[in-house]
Amino acid sequence: MKGICKLYDVETELRDSHIIPKFVFDYTKKTGSRFLRNFANPNQRVQDGFKRRILSEKAEQLFSKKEKWFAENIFRPYLEDSENPLSYDENLMFFAISVLWRSLICHLTEPNIQSQPYVNKLKLVAADWKSYLLGNQTKPQFSKIYLLLTNRVSWHLLDSDEADYYLTRAIDTTIVANDPPTFVAVYAKFNRFAFWATVHGGNPKGLNELKIAAGRGSLSFPQQWSDPYMQSFFKNRLKQLSNLPPVSENQKKVIENDFERNKEAFLDSDAAAAMRNDLRLKSYINNKK
Repeated sequence: MKGICKLYDVETELRDSHIIPKFVFDYTKKTGSRFLRNFANPNQRVQDGFKRRILSEKAEQLFSKKEKWFAENIFRPYLEDSENPLSYDENLMFFAISVLWRSLICHLTEPNIQSQPYVNKLKLVAADWKSYLLGNQTKPQFSKIYLLLTNRVSWHLLDSDEADYYLTRAIDTTIVANDPPTFVAVYAKFNRFAFWATVHGGNPKGLNELKIAAGRGSLSFPQQWSDPYMQSFFKNRLKQLSNLPPVSENQKKVIENDFERNKEAFLDSDAAAAMRNDLRLKSYINNKK
């Protein structure tokens, strides 16, 4: 299908572009179910991630180079060993913005976002990040980009039965804003990596360990951070997840059949470990009440 590439502004054949990189979905399926579930629609199953026809082959190739760098230098090393610091260079900023930009331009088409008072600010952010991705500037104006590294949840008192699963397995993108909008951020999360960019308001003083440098830097876990806006967002997101409509009886049967066919592999998977930990945490929380 031909259309206008969102990055290069030229009419060309558009690709089915992943908003979150494909290697993320490959890993998520390999370490859990063969199918992925849509949190917004629990009865919808996807096999290859969330796609939109927004990019040309040229843009896909540009982003794939940075995705390969992130997969090899940050993604796999952290998932295999979270104890050693990870050094990075300017590729991390580019990768983070490429993912956040793709998420942002997709959310900008949603009617509920178009009606918000901060929509014009988001359009400025999209244009600024696009200019950076095209190489027109060495650092974007909206450069408060953060990366939160998560791991197995040891304990919590949140209103959620799926805290571990969300923080270590879920794939999620959204626009974060309070009401009235004194804080606005663009958010994209996958597995144990939560990226966001604060584009209005916020509390950067408590986020030094999470802030991505434009050049070289280092990531280590655990991170110390404090931001009442994003902490509130995570609490609300987990609550929303717990309040989603239940899976239909038909989909329950599909899940059960899939489980029976792949029982041994699933029980030894990261997804099963997250579920077992959430059950442990639920028991702990109930005993505290």
